[in-house]
Amino acid sequence: MRQVMAEITLARSSGFCFGVQRAVSLLESELDNTAEKKSIYCIGEIIHNKTFNDSIKQRGVKTIEPDEIDSLPYDAIVFIRTHGVTKQVYERLENKGIAFIDATCPFVKKAHRIVENQPEGTTVIIMGDRNHPEVHGIQSFAKGKVLIFSDCEEMKQRLPAEINTEEQLVLIAQTTYNITEWENCQKFIKYLYTNTRIFDTICSVTDERQKEVLSLSKVNDLVVVVGGKSSSNTAKLYRIAAENCQNALYIETANELSDASPHIFKTAKKIAITAGASTPCSIIQEVLKTMTDITNAELSFAEMLDQSFKTLNTGERVTGVISSVSPAEIHVDLGTKHTGILPYDEITNDSGVDLEQDYHVGDPIDVVCIKFNDVEGTVLLSKKRIDQSKHWLVIQQAAEDGSTINGTVREIIRGGVIVNVQTVKVFVPASQTGIPRDGNLDQLKGQKVGIKIIEINDQRKRAVGSIRNAARSVRKKDTEEFFTTAEVGQRFTGTVRSLTNYGAFVNIGPVDGMVHITELSWGRLKPPSELFAVGDQIEVYIKNINIEKKRISLGYKTEENNPWKIFEDKYKVDDIVDATIVSLMPFGAFAEIIPGVDGLIHNTQIAAKPVGNPASVLKLGDKVTAKITAIDLEKSRVSLSIKALLDGIEGDFSTSPEDTVSDEAAEPVIEETAPVAEEVTAAEESAPIAEEAAPVTEEAVKAPAE
Repeated sequence: MRQVMAEITLARSSGFCFGVQRAVSLLESELDNTAEKKSIYCIGEIIHNKTFNDSIKQRGVKTIEPDEIDSLPYDAIVFIRTHGVTKQVYERLENKGIAFIDATCPFVKKAHRIVENQPEGTTVIIMGDRNHPEVHGIQSFAKGKVLIFSDCEEMKQRLPAEINTEEQLVLIAQTTYNITEWENCQKFIKYLYTNTRIFDTICSVTDERQKEVLSLSKVNDLVVVVGGKSSSNTAKLYRIAAENCQNALYIETANELSDASPHIFKTAKKIAITAGASTPCSIIQEVLKTMTDITNAELSFAEMLDQSFKTLNTGERVTGVISSVSPAEIHVDLGTKHTGILPYDEITNDSGVDLEQDYHVGDPIDVVCIKFNDVEGTVLLSKKRIDQSKHWLVIQQAAEDGSTINGTVREIIRGGVIVNVQTVKVFVPASQTGIPRDGNLDQLKGQKVGIKIIEINDQRKRAVGSIRNAARSVRKKDTEEFFTTAEVGQRFTGTVRSLTNYGAFVNIGPVDGMVHITELSWGRLKPPSELFAVGDQIEVYIKNINIEKKRISLGYKTEENNPWKIFEDKYKVDDIVDATIVSLMPFGAFAEIIPGVDGLIHNTQIAAKPVGNPASVLKLGDKVTAKITAIDLEKSRVSLSIKALLDGIEGDFSTSPEDTVSDEAAEPVIEETAPVAEEVTAAEESAPIAEEAAPVTEEAVKAPAE
């Protein structure tokens, strides 16, 4: 005989969830109201519970598969189960004109809408059982690629091979997905795929139920899970119980209790009973009664229900269904005699929310009861209070793991800014905004920013964040990714960030690279500030990478913008060109033909007679017309002659390629038709020149000086 009576606890969240209860109520109503001549057909099992499905079968409800729709009579009534059906099934029913009752769970319908509203080209990732009808339905509403993973480990193995990190992704979950696994999936995808939008589609009842089972399984000697063996949510409850409790049973009916070892019941001092979302109350009652008989417990089922299924009270959290939406408030069906009133200011603090756009009739919604009015039959509700509690958990998690969370800068206050992270206000000191000390914080107002939580006060529900740290973290991650993929020769359109005497720093995404002054121009070296301005967009390429020091050297000059290449394609010897005097030397003048290509006009070619001092005839900036007399592309030299174009002047003024001078030369060259020495002497300047000059050698030029 047992010396101590076992303590039996019935989980508060046991039995039908509101979605299943809604479906059952719709079916019961239809069975009561439908004429006998009409038949009711259910596409698949309405819920995953054999006992219930057998009972409605006896009342005439026939279960069919989607491919049997075409054979249904015209007056048939089709019932769509809680798990939903595919988009194609809806289309077939409408095309055939068959009446149907849609009992799809509001949480599942919400997932359908999320997937259907995604733009083409978006990849949808579904976490769940790929063989479950709910997942089939969600998948059918996608316009593009869909990937289904059973757990985070499978996602880690398959996703990187199928999707690159820059693709637009949407992540959702089966409504009964495991909460812990879902959190792991979010962490992984946030780290690797920053363009992912995450929608939490797990049913709040499922969330509460799993958390409650987890808690019960840690403090009880035996956990009994009641529900259909094909029920996904019940199977997950059992796995949680089995992982955390030494003894766990998974049964569909009370009869299966007799198959368990009697020793389990005799040694258990504390027993917990829970049930899946599709388990009827009658089955739970039967299990409780049997358990009471087995353990000699004296607690009646009525007392257990009275303790577990309480009527609504002030402060109690409940899930309801939106019944109507107006700009000022939302009405919520709570499944009780009271009508739930949810005013705007108990939904959000944001004055810019359009309730009619963001909330829809039939959607599930989590609220907390604030105040009852039995005279009017209403109860004042709040969504904001639940959200604040839920969102504070996000803040706590971010503070613990150092992750970045997103928010919007709503207020500029003394000493910093206020960032709204959903319903939680986070203070960011001015020093942590990333704005310089004397900068204007007003530029941040209204911006969406990432922040890291650097200080938290759980008791007062206050948090301090840093925009600067979050930006630094993003830059570090992006920089690491950049250096893993960067290659020499890779081209970018960059932005000039700063200019120095020795080059320009150009931003090419997450990093800045330097373009040395010698890489900025093909012509004479000029200060970078004369070539570019901060903010200019320029085309650059990677010349060198130093991964250890995280440095990039960039190039700007290319063969495409090589002025000598352009010159070669456009000009030839004997062409007449317009040029600009850019430099005056003792031996002649340099004239710019095109940017980056200068030609030498020797003293003997400036006028009809040799000019002793080019500055006496020309000045910087003068526009002149000259003839190309020689080109040496190998040495980047061009010779020009003004004299060749003067009227009345005859003679051979051609020069050899060796006589040309590069734009970088600062020394005179020797032409066959005119004497030019490395140092032009006074004697040379006064030397007589015949009308028809004979070739002059270097020795002849130097002779007077010697």
